[in-house]
Amino acid sequence: WQPLRQLIMGSGMGTLNKGSCSTWGSGHFSTFDNYLYDFFGTCNYIFATVCDDVTPDFNIQFRRGLGKKIARIIIELGPIVVMVENSVISVQDVGIITLPYTKNGIQITPFGKNIRLVGKLQELELVVIWNKEDYLMVSVERKYMTRTCGMCGNFDGHELNEFVSEGKLLDPHKYAVLQKIDDPTEICPSTEISISSTRICSQLLNLVSPTCNVSKKGFVIRCQLDMQDCMEPGQRKCSCATLSEYSRQCAMDHQQVSDWRTIGICPGNQLYKECGSPCIKTCSNPEHSCSSYCTYGCFCPEGTVLDDISKIRTCVPINECPCTLNGERYAPGDVMKATCRTCTCTIGQWRCTDFPCPGRCSLEGGSFVTTFDSRSYRFHGVCTYILVKSPNLPHNGTLMAVYDKSGYSHSETSLTAVIYLSKRDKIVISPNELLSDEIELKWLPYKSGDITIFRQSSTHIQMYTTFGLELVIQTRPVFQVHVKVGLHFRGNTQGLCGNYNGDTTDDFMTSMNIAEGTAPLFVDSWRSGNCHPAIERDTDPCSMSQLNKMCAETHCSILTKKGTVFEKCHSVLNPAPFYKRCVYQACNYEETFPYICSALGSYARVCSSMGLILLDWRDAVDNCTISCTGNQTFSYNTQACDRTCLSLSNRGLECHPTDIPIDGCNCPKGTYLNHRNECVRKSQCPCYLEDRRLIQPDHSTTIGGITCYCINGKLGCTGKPQNPAGMDFTKSLPLRVFFSPWQKNTDGNKYGAACAPTCQMLVTGIECVPTRCESGCVCTNGLYENLDGMCVPPDECPCEYGGVSFVKGEEIHTNCKTCTCERGKWKCIQKSRCSSTCTLYGEGHVTTFDGQRFVFDGSSTYMTNVICGNSGVTCSRAIKIYLEGLTIILADKTYTVTGENPLTQFYVKENPLHLTIEIMIHGSNNMTFIWNKHMNVFIKIFRDSQDQLCGLCGNYNGNMRDDFETRSKYVASNELEFVNSWKENPLCGDVFAVVEPCSTNPYRKALAEKKCSVINSQVFAACHSKVYRMQYYHACVRDSCGCDSGGDCECMCDAIAVYAKACLDAGVCIDWRSPDFCPVYCDYYNSHKQIGMQGTYSHWMEELNCTWHYRPCNCPYQLQSYKYVNIEDCYNCSHDEYFDHSARQCKPCRE
Repeated sequence: WQPLRQLIMGSGMGTLNKGSCSTWGSGHFSTFDNYLYDFFGTCNYIFATVCDDVTPDFNIQFRRGLGKKIARIIIELGPIVVMVENSVISVQDVGIITLPYTKNGIQITPFGKNIRLVGKLQELELVVIWNKEDYLMVSVERKYMTRTCGMCGNFDGHELNEFVSEGKLLDPHKYAVLQKIDDPTEICPSTEISISSTRICSQLLNLVSPTCNVSKKGFVIRCQLDMQDCMEPGQRKCSCATLSEYSRQCAMDHQQVSDWRTIGICPGNQLYKECGSPCIKTCSNPEHSCSSYCTYGCFCPEGTVLDDISKIRTCVPINECPCTLNGERYAPGDVMKATCRTCTCTIGQWRCTDFPCPGRCSLEGGSFVTTFDSRSYRFHGVCTYILVKSPNLPHNGTLMAVYDKSGYSHSETSLTAVIYLSKRDKIVISPNELLSDEIELKWLPYKSGDITIFRQSSTHIQMYTTFGLELVIQTRPVFQVHVKVGLHFRGNTQGLCGNYNGDTTDDFMTSMNIAEGTAPLFVDSWRSGNCHPAIERDTDPCSMSQLNKMCAETHCSILTKKGTVFEKCHSVLNPAPFYKRCVYQACNYEETFPYICSALGSYARVCSSMGLILLDWRDAVDNCTISCTGNQTFSYNTQACDRTCLSLSNRGLECHPTDIPIDGCNCPKGTYLNHRNECVRKSQCPCYLEDRRLIQPDHSTTIGGITCYCINGKLGCTGKPQNPAGMDFTKSLPLRVFFSPWQKNTDGNKYGAACAPTCQMLVTGIECVPTRCESGCVCTNGLYENLDGMCVPPDECPCEYGGVSFVKGEEIHTNCKTCTCERGKWKCIQKSRCSSTCTLYGEGHVTTFDGQRFVFDGSSTYMTNVICGNSGVTCSRAIKIYLEGLTIILADKTYTVTGENPLTQFYVKENPLHLTIEIMIHGSNNMTFIWNKHMNVFIKIFRDSQDQLCGLCGNYNGNMRDDFETRSKYVASNELEFVNSWKENPLCGDVFAVVEPCSTNPYRKALAEKKCSVINSQVFAACHSKVYRMQYYHACVRDSCGCDSGGDCECMCDAIAVYAKACLDAGVCIDWRSPDFCPVYCDYYNSHKQIGMQGTYSHWMEELNCTWHYRPCNCPYQLQSYKYVNIEDCYNCSHDEYFDHSARQCKPCRE
């Protein structure tokens, strides 16, 4: 570590100086080289362009009107054309726009009293500023020096040779005439103005800024011309245009400017300032800061901020700022209540109090699981799996799920049954039956001790318990299960539903006590039978049939479309992930419409949990309506309680309402379902006896010598009170009879090899629960089958991780733990300091510290972006790191540092491919920034404190559910609302949609899929079990489709490199580059000696020390021993060495 003050002088420092050119007043010009001249003409003239290019990066044109004001400005930036005419701004192919405007690499916003356009496209960064009268300015990067032409000159750094044409130096007036464009026959009057001197201009310029070191000489002359050419010659107001330009140039040079102007009229309670910060502090972002120079205009008084939420543009004290939520405005003090959270609007932010919530786990759509901590995954397996294992389930209770082959051709897998197993009960619930103890058929309702199972509606069964476990089971159109556990289960669950500890990142904790990186390996560890491993499918099921894909997208799109019944819920629940799941299900399963309806129903269910019941959504979708039998009626919020005759006899059986509304058929209010499935009046309800006999209404029977009458569904008895029905509900009631296909074999081992003992089953601690008889080899008594198919004693059972077996005593290192294998389980020790990484890569892909993934297309300063294709997608270009007084900017393949912070130390490692910055903040976080000098940024944080983090990388609390926390401290419903809240500049336009480049450029998709398929190939096979690859593959395809204006290979290679880096972080070094696939030319850095020439061809002699080579990582054979951040790059050390930057020498990997 080096002190900051020493590092500021390092070689990495540079300037971001740009050239600027302007025109103002009645025809005054200041060129890129600061040469001042005068010319007035009313034609269309080239203001500035790149003159050595057939298709210039930029072309700025302007025309003055007869009143000497600028009548029209044309700004051409490649394919984008912006026109300003009579103060109206229009964009080609878009039309007239309103401000702020942000799209396709350009941003147009108010800038004080001016308008500013910032263009960022590929290698271009340009700024154009104008007012509504006579001022126009363009600022370009210094890489265009000697390449420009037009009224702004040649930008070669010399004032006196600006106007060269055909090798001749012309005077400004003749040169300016040559810049006329469009109609060569147009006659435009132009004048040369003579100068008459006056002292007043010098006095006025001194009034603007007496200490400014910008030369006043040229501006005095322009001032004199203004004074002479005025309607009222000699009046001080005639010089305003030139005085304003001098004030602007002094401000751009960061010189002090006085309030020399007469105070103008400002809206609301704003005040006029000659030199105010354009970094406007607002209620949305009261801490907004930037490095821009000051400008004149209207600004808020000290101690106030601009209320940009109420849209009335007035200044308010910060404690009077309102809040926003889902696009709605809330006044200070307003309270909002949501599930498990109450929030109050305070100082423009929501101050929220979280309340404990029960855990919820869902098994939906045949193969989708969402854990208690909201981690979603998909798998395809045929087995019985442990869903929830917990010491809080009495009698060693365990909840299991049965997945089996499904579909007309049995080609898919889906959830077919749920099992509750304990020492007292074995209950199997499937779509068409309820079994107890495996062989005894049961009817509903069913009660056994603390467990009650009843039909809540025609489509839902509920299992209620007194010990905190509750199941709501949808039986049709697709079998789905929703699990709810009480608060006392928190941190005490294991299985497919996760560990319910509030941390999403460790939900894939296996039965062997280690977190896996992919769903199939995690799921396999929780098998409760000797089944085949689950499979992970690479192919998109929609790619098999274009017809199926169109059908799926057409029917599922109702979720995301505006104007549909589902739009009501968009503001609180993002439909995008449900749409993707819907399309997948529709293509994957042969029963298309049941799975479409199931996916839409899942979205409607979550909406109803938030208080938004989507009435009539089934009627709006084909084949999703539910027909009711008899005279029952359908409802989107129904329950069995007080809807059946049985509930009149015993309310404890069916009167257990769900906290989330369910739909289905039940009897209309005031009627009750009887034993014939008919809805009748209360007076027509029978009464039920324990021997399943019915007592008809208004009839009597004798029970224990006492006469009882059936009245209104209840038995009324004379004599001593007793249980009038005498019912034992463990024997069930004959509401509906089901057929059981489960058969009991006559031999002792009725399931064959299905329960063959394995080491994996041993560590679960749960007895085998098979679904069918299987043939195969079985280990003899006391031995268990390991991963290699060998029979071993229990003490010799290996541990598994990443699909690899480890014998007893072997040790592995994960990101945060050191684990040792003991009797088939990992015994892990937590490291003292843990880290997490936020990744921002490609065209707007973000993975937060807690693992939440999203993509957005924005060119505002959340992170400075640049457009890299006509699709409007963005590529990360620059990163700005603010550390109080210290600013580090990563841009243009290098870095700059300004300011200092005595509490911060940092160290820069600059390699050919990457730039790494390690930052140590005293008493807080240690951070490492890795930038590939292009599109990819990795931010790694080591926590030394519990300081709260915020921004696009999330809050780093382990829970991805709240990663979309906005600047106002409320969790957004979707990524766009979240991203827009973190704009650094409040005037930057919002992102309204996420571009899908492969839809915009369908001709690129096939090639993109082919190139990106290397991620799914054998090249990365060693990593497939460690890091889930499909999300990286889809990101690669998206980026490759989007980079349609050149650089597409770079977009693809950068996307693949992110997966390779994730593999490296997981302990797998992949050598994936080759000379013909994403090559890196590290030999360039070797030294060579020229020994001769033959024509134009040089002959070189390679020296013996050609040590620079590409390496996919440092220390590939001892990854665990390398203690620094490991990245691919050009290295000049051997495979067994690494370069020590502090010692400036190669060191062995093992020391």
